[in-house]
Amino acid sequence: MTTSADVRTQLHEALRLDLVGPGPDDALAEEQLPGWKRPSNWYLTGFLIPSKTEAEDRGDEDSDEVLDVLPEAAGVSEESDEDDKAARRGFFPSSMGLSFLVAPEESKLDVTVRWGDYARVDVAREDGDDLEAWARSPQEQAVSVPLDRIAFTDEYDVPGSGGLQILATVRVISDADHGLLPDGTRSVSVFLVNNRRPASSKDRDVAIAFQAELEVRSAQGFVPRPDLRSADGSTWEDRVADLHYADTPEFATGHGVSATWDSAEHGCQLVRTTWLPSSEVEWTETAKIKGVELGMDQLGALLDGGTARRTLMPLVDRYRDWIEVQTKAVSSIPREKRRETATELLRRAALAADRMERGIDVLDDDADALDAFRMANRAVARALRTRLKIEDPEWRAFQLAFILLNLPGIADPTDASRQTVDLLYFPTGGGKTEAYLGLAAFTMVLRRLRNPGSEGRCGAGVSVIMRYTLRLLTLDQLARASGLVCSLELERQADPDRYGVWPFEIGLWVGKGSTPNKLGRKGDGRSDTARSKVSRFQANPDRNPAPIPLEACPWCGTGFKPESFSMQPDTNNPDQLRIVC
Repeated sequence: MTTSADVRTQLHEALRLDLVGPGPDDALAEEQLPGWKRPSNWYLTGFLIPSKTEAEDRGDEDSDEVLDVLPEAAGVSEESDEDDKAARRGFFPSSMGLSFLVAPEESKLDVTVRWGDYARVDVAREDGDDLEAWARSPQEQAVSVPLDRIAFTDEYDVPGSGGLQILATVRVISDADHGLLPDGTRSVSVFLVNNRRPASSKDRDVAIAFQAELEVRSAQGFVPRPDLRSADGSTWEDRVADLHYADTPEFATGHGVSATWDSAEHGCQLVRTTWLPSSEVEWTETAKIKGVELGMDQLGALLDGGTARRTLMPLVDRYRDWIEVQTKAVSSIPREKRRETATELLRRAALAADRMERGIDVLDDDADALDAFRMANRAVARALRTRLKIEDPEWRAFQLAFILLNLPGIADPTDASRQTVDLLYFPTGGGKTEAYLGLAAFTMVLRRLRNPGSEGRCGAGVSVIMRYTLRLLTLDQLARASGLVCSLELERQADPDRYGVWPFEIGLWVGKGSTPNKLGRKGDGRSDTARSKVSRFQANPDRNPAPIPLEACPWCGTGFKPESFSMQPDTNNPDQLRIVC
């Protein structure tokens, strides 16, 4: 059975083969590439050119291709285009390296160099003609670097490489970096340099070391590299990072390349370069908490404020229990600065628990807030049930906590926490969107209940602004927010006397390339109006985009068709663009 981890591994390997090329143990280690394309054009990274290559041959011929096709409409003048080309011109590296720390008792390092050489060959075809190709020869050599001196810089020839060299620099770290390292720890940098003689322009790739790799082994084990910036705690973010990653040591850093290592419980004895770094990120999951009600339908049917308090307070109590357990564990943190950081984090966690309880107070004391909370739960549940077919939608614990701790600041304009910006820090798929949409629903409903207005225009105006920095994310979030607005609108229609006759609405503020700025009319000669875009889409939907960015109904998911769009009351002089599923 193929797992998601297997698929991820296969994708990573496919990307490596495409960008860097084969490794020593790959089935393609002795591959043959078509002769009409150089290996340096075939692979985008992972190779070292000779250090004495002429300046005009060191650059990437294709590095500024993207600039050649920029349209004038993009606002790129001839002068700025040339400046950009100069700034973006790529240059191939001729060296790469690793830096790491070794124990004072280490006497030598075993360095293994791996690379691939490509040479022109003639391959016989079935029709008798020869076909030119680039044939790869995998190479591997070992070099020993003695550490019998305190500090030095030496060069070592890589045997049988035709000019590849190892450059090693060793120095003793003074005062052991504020006591974070053992006395006598040495800093070592090992570089692989391509000092081959450059070949002719036609055959220049024969002098290039492709798929270059350095591997360094230490019998005594490498010393973890301390993060001095985080350890000094110059900023709060640095101090938190130092605490969070205290059990994630770094054993090497790369120069012109990334570093990776093999580590075990007893330490790390091997570091190597990698052109395609990767990292395992553990899955973040929130467990159900015993005795805590997280069901949206149940929270959407709370009878009164007292019921809300009895139902929601267990979440705050369990959170405070967890804080108490963590507080007792702080004393076991070895370094004083990290203990101070942990203590401060737990103090802030206690403040969050207090804010959550004040949010429950709001629901207990304010009937309108409780009504808005119930309707927000029903609306989110209804949207999830329709969009994801979830029978009994539930909040994750952090989502409900996020909503509760923000209720006081939204319900009371004078609340001190109104000036606080709360960051939801969860991986993709963790539930951030539903959390803030639930809070947005509460905000919109409460505004209507507190501002009934005239002629049923409850809470007219903009209640919530959502801003996105990624274009694709914008469209995804727009669709999900639109689904919530549809759900709120169905709730409103069921009780217009309480929630007003004015519908819940959502808008998108983007450039006219995504949504038309004008409706248009017959004879106006414009191609950027809603009327023109609808007409073109209906005439040929395969060749023209839809007049709005959404491709499907945000409520039921049915794809929009040409007949989904119409200009009302007529196409000659419309006053609205109507979209119907």
